[in-house]
Amino acid sequence: MAFTTEQLAEVRQAIIDLSTGKRVVSITQNGRTVQFDRTGLPELEALEYRIKTDIQAQTGKRRTRTRLVMTNKGL
Repeated sequence: MAFTTEQLAEVRQAIIDLSTGKRVVSITQNGRTVQFDRTGLPELEALEYRIKTDIQAQTGKRRTRTRLVMTNKGL
C-alpha cells in the first residue's frame, strides 16, 4: 500500500497530541477512522515507522549507515 506524506504528518501529530496529554486521538486512513489512547502510543509509533519506510522506498532513498570507531591505543 502506498502511503502519503499527509498521512505521515497526521500520525506524527497524533503522537505529539498523545505525548502532550491529549486523551484520545483519531486518525482516518483509507476511509477508516481509528481512535487511539495513551496505551496505543506504541502502535502509532510502529505505524509511523512503517509509513516512513514506505515513503522512503517510493522515493528511492535509503537510510545510510555510519560506523563510529573509537580507540585509545592509537589505531
